[in-house]
Order: sequence, then C-alpha cells, then structure tokens
Amino acid sequence: MSLQPRSQPGGRYTRIRVHNEGDFNKLYPLILDYIRDPELAFCVKEFVFRSYWPRYGSPSSKGRRPSVWADEENARDISQEHAISQLVTGLGIEEPEKCEWIRALTWMKPELIAARGQHSEKAQIFYAHRNMVFSHYAAALLLIICPNIEILKYEEGSRVVESVLRRNNYGLLPGAHLQKLRDVTILPTSDDILGDERFYTNVDIMAMLRLFHRLPAIESMSIDAALSENDGGYVQRFPPGTSNLKRVSITHSIYGTDVIGPLIKVPKRLEKFTFTTGGRCNYDGGYTARCAETIGRALYEHRSSLRKIDIDIDEYIGGEETEEEGQNGKDEWYHRDMEISTGPPATNRAPNTREYGKTIGSMHDFEALTHLSIGIGLLLGVNERGEAPFRLVDALPKSLEYLLIRGYERGAVARYDAQIDELLLLRQDRLPSLKELHGLDETIPIAVSIEDPDDNEEGLWRPDIWDDEWVEVLS
Repeated sequence: MSLQPRSQPGGRYTRIRVHNEGDFNKLYPLILDYIRDPELAFCVKEFVFRSYWPRYGSPSSKGRRPSVWADEENARDISQEHAISQLVTGLGIEEPEKCEWIRALTWMKPELIAARGQHSEKAQIFYAHRNMVFSHYAAALLLIICPNIEILKYEEGSRVVESVLRRNNYGLLPGAHLQKLRDVTILPTSDDILGDERFYTNVDIMAMLRLFHRLPAIESMSIDAALSENDGGYVQRFPPGTSNLKRVSITHSIYGTDVIGPLIKVPKRLEKFTFTTGGRCNYDGGYTARCAETIGRALYEHRSSLRKIDIDIDEYIGGEETEEEGQNGKDEWYHRDMEISTGPPATNRAPNTREYGKTIGSMHDFEALTHLSIGIGLLLGVNERGEAPFRLVDALPKSLEYLLIRGYERGAVARYDAQIDELLLLRQDRLPSLKELHGLDETIPIAVSIEDPDDNEEGLWRPDIWDDEWVEVLS
C-alpha cells in the first residue's frame, strides 16, 4: 500500500468516537495518519466506542448475506497492504485471522468506496453491515496504537474489540498497551431493539472487568441500567485483590450479590463504592437476590480505605450468605487472576468480628469512611426481621461526616425510631465529625423498579446526555 502525503496535517484528536457512519468514514484516514506519523496517536486521551456488533452476521458467517458481494470481497487482493499488515502483526494476530483483519481494516479505502457507486438496496445493506464490521476492527487497532488513552467509554458486545482488550489486559500481546487508562465506563448496547431505554440491559459486568482490571493506572469503572442474564450465564467467580481500581459505581442496576460480592473484592484498596437500583423495568418481572451480609462482608475487606459508600437497594433485600464451591466457572482467566491475587481466597469468609443478622453489619472500624448514604432496611434490617445485632450509634465510625438514610419514616417501625432517637441523643459525643444528617425529618424514598414502563413514563430513569463528539487539537 502506497501512502500519499496529505496536503494538511490530520489526526490530532484528543477524543475519538466510533458510533455512526460519519465516525466510520474518519477512521481509515486516521489510521493512515498514525502510520505516517505515529506521534499523532499520542494526542488521544479519550476513546468512545458505541457500535454494537451487527445482527446481519459476522465476516465469516454463511447463508446470512448475499454471496455475490461476499465472494467479491473475499477475492479482493490484499497482498500489497503492507502497512496495515505490519500493524496487525504487531497485535500478535496470525493467519488465517490476520487476513480477516487486513480485509476488514482496508474495507473503507477511498478507491473501494468510489468503486461501489450506486448499487441495489440489498447491496447497500451489505455495505452498511461491512462498514460497521470495519468499525470494530478499526476501534480495536486504534485502542492499541494510541498509548496515552486515559478515559474509555465502551459499549459491550464486540467480540473483536473484547478479544484484543482482554489479551492486552492479561499481558498476552507482543507489547503492553493502555498503560495510562484510568477511567472506564461500560455502556449497555445501543442496538435499536436490545437497547430499549425503558428496560435494564443484560451486561456481564465481571466479564467486562477482564478487559481492563489488571492495567496499572486503572482507578475507576462505572455502569448504568444493567443486570445479569441469569439464563444465559455470567461470570461471578473472580479472585480478590487483583486490581488497582479505587472507585466502582453501579447505578440504576439490579445485579445480585452473587456478582456484587466478588466485584467489591476485586480492588486491592477500594475507596468509593456506589450501588443503586431502580428507574427501569425488568424484562421478566422477576427479582434478584441481594444479601445484606454478603455486601457487608465484602466491604469489610476495605474497611481501612473506603471513604464513600452509597447503596440504594432496599427495594429487595433477601437471600442467604453462600460460599463458592468447586471448580464450576473457574476458567483460564480465573486461574490467571489467581496467580496475582493478593486477597484471601473467595471461599474464605471475613473474620467473624461482628454479627450481621439481616443487615450490612457494623461499620464502627471503617476508619476512613466520611460519607455514607444507605437505606434503613440494609442498615438495620427490613421491618419483619427483628432487631439489628448492634446499636446504630455504635455501628457508625467516628470519622463519619455525612450520613443520609433512605426509606425511614418516623412512626412506621418502632425499633427504627428507638435507634434513630438514640443516635440523635448521643450524636455529638459519639460522632463528633458528623456535620450533615439527612433522611430523618423528611423521608427520602428508596429507588424502585418500574413495573409497566408504558404506565409510568415519569418514573423512568434516563441517562444524562453527554458530549462525546470528536475533539481535535487546533494548532
């Protein structure tokens, strides 16, 4: 492939987005710019990938696309694509997969686009499908050749991108990449059918962790409006103490504690944890078990580092504390993580220094905790389950500066009132740092899911619209 010089310098972007046709058209010229001048790729600090894998089929699928255009594409000569071939080789991609990569990455060469011209509607559908396939390969390549990416917003579901990110995360590529990546946001699918914003979306959050959790600079990950696919299977067994993650945020989601418990333990030192539910509808209308004790024991592992906790899951608290058994679910990636795990084995329960009952447990020795937002049920046990095995005033750390209690209504539950009255009476003596106290005089509602989105449009939660357009350095 002969690279002709451009009349003007290009490719000086601090943010790259892969989302729509306009974005796709920029990617091939951008790759050429980075081949000509690799230092241009150093500008990229943020990468946004919002391109679901097309339902039309994969490049190798049979019988799901017009063979005449597929055969024509498969017969295209790629023997002279030396520059692209070299980049693919640098990813450790070998034959026959290498040919698939080169063919996909060169699909949007200007001369090929021009040669397609005006074709039938079916041809245009095939071309649009191939454009999206190209975008996945291009995104995977760009993520690896841009060394200074710090922020990644990633839509799950791309086998191509995920394969490359996972191998990079586990040190299986020829070089180390994404070494400056700090913040990851997992985006649920944008597919027109599967991405209905009225419903929680299936995302295997632990499988997503395997794309980046071992990277040296990683600090935070977040996800909104998601749940696990119980029928489809999901990762839940995960060795503890394998990541430098400090902040984890899971909002408006309905993961069970079979996932959340192990997830909390993945960081070596967790500083901020957010887990809230509500605002969406569950497809099957079922509930997800959340055991207060499981969450409490997992958070206990970070009692010396946790500064902020925000949990709003009182909509449903139930289930029993369980322990992991056997080898089921312990795959290749699990065993690789076990090799670097610094935490206690997942089957080891935290030291029994306190009773949990049906609560999250006492936090009296969470020495760094300054902010706590929590539901009254998770804090003191749901109404019908008897007294908490501690006094609330004794269960809060002296370091606490901010306390918000959701779902408390004075007069509704006598044992709650007694605990709150004692807290107010002894607040100044026991909690000298507590400056803000919310949810006692006025009830702060707990989050709830939507039963019928067609009848409760106002109750639906929708994410804020955020700017993700390309950002170019002007010089």
